This record gives sequence, C-alpha cells and structure tokens, in this order.
Amino acid sequence: MRCDHEHDDGAYVLGALSPAERAAYERHLATCSFCREAVADIAVLPGLLGRLDPADFEKLLAPDFPSPPPRNRRTSMPELVSAAQTTRRQERRKVRFRVLGSALAAACLALVVGVGAVFWMGRDATPPVVPGPTVAMTPANERVPVTAQINLTGAAGGTKINLVCFYNRGNSESEPYRIRLMAYGPDDESEQLGSWVASPGKEFSMSGVTHFTDGTLSRLALVRNDDKTLLSYDVP
Repeated sequence: MRCDHEHDDGAYVLGALSPAERAAYERHLATCSFCREAVADIAVLPGLLGRLDPADFEKLLAPDFPSPPPRNRRTSMPELVSAAQTTRRQERRKVRFRVLGSALAAACLALVVGVGAVFWMGRDATPPVVPGPTVAMTPANERVPVTAQINLTGAAGGTKINLVCFYNRGNSESEPYRIRLMAYGPDDESEQLGSWVASPGKEFSMSGVTHFTDGTLSRLALVRNDDKTLLSYDVP
C-alpha cells in the first residue's frame, strides 16, 4: 500500500521539514506503521552521512540528484539537508505530474465518449412528432346531441387519433347509448378504434391508433350501436 508521505521520511530524519511540516508528519507517524518503519530504518543516516568522504557521497547520489559538493572538503550537514529538500521537491513534482497526467487522460476519454454518444444519439433519434390541428367532427344532422373534437398525429405504422366527445343533451328523455369510433381506408376498409357508453351531460375522451397511415386514412366516424352515423370527419 502506498502512502502520501512515503517521500518525507528522509527529509524528516535530516531535519529538512519546516516546523509546520514536521509537526504534521509526526502526527501522521502516530497512525502510519509504514512511515514509522521507514523512519526507523534510516534513523542512523545523519551520523553515517556526516562521516562520508565526498567521493563516497557522490556514488550514493541518484541520477537526478543535485551536483555533489566540491571534493576538496567534507560534506556538511546543511548541504545534506539542502539536498534532501531538493530531492523531496522533485519526488512531489513527479507525483503531481503523474496525477495530473492521469486526470487529463481521463478527462479526454470522457470528452471523446460524450461527443461520440451525442453523435450516435443524434443519428438514431427520430424527429419529434407534431400533432395536427384540433378539428370538430361534422354532425349527420342538426338533431344529433353529440359533439366531438379530434386531432391526428402520425405514428409508427399508422395514425394516432385523440378524441374528446360530449353528450350535450341532459333531460329526462335522454338515454345513454353505445358509440364506436370507426376509421375508414381504401376500398371501404374499416377498423374500430374503440367504443364507450355516452351518458347525457357527460364528457368522454380517448386515444386510439389505426393502421391506416396519413396517406390511406380517408374518414373517421362516430357510429351508434344501431349503425347510425352521428358524426364524421373526412381526412384531407
């Protein structure tokens, strides 16, 4: 398991942390056995480094470590602390660059996927269906007590009809009766879309779909149970 403070042990042992960083790292040590073991492993490092010859110190340097001190004098502790601080900064920059690189790659991938999804959705999406105007059906004669309004909408494989019907006679002589909504196509072919009981003073609404398309649907009619046509609409 990796720790966010895995590069701070050397700087801590060499005294390269600021007072605030040192206090924070010591609080972290109380909860992280990984870092405690790392500090214990290098606790003797300051004493050993103080006795190193510059030539031996150069052999221990990493490829990206700062240039070693001149060979004509022994390495001082401030120089070791400065080197440890520089290495710590370099390690933290590497970690940040890796995190930023991963985040940038993830963002680019999300952008590509999002654009592709919008593109394919745009290709596959069907245009919105706009309903036709609402029109009144024509009564067979002036004594018909029923009125109705309809609108037609193109549907997949046919035509959708929305209807609102009102039985506007409401006296003691009026009786309910059954009404059917019929659709007519070529060669007098017909199809029943629904039926209901019309009650005096009551409104009824329904939606139905006929297999007749906009080009083949010729007429709609409300027909009573005795096959008498009450209202009709000739589809233009």
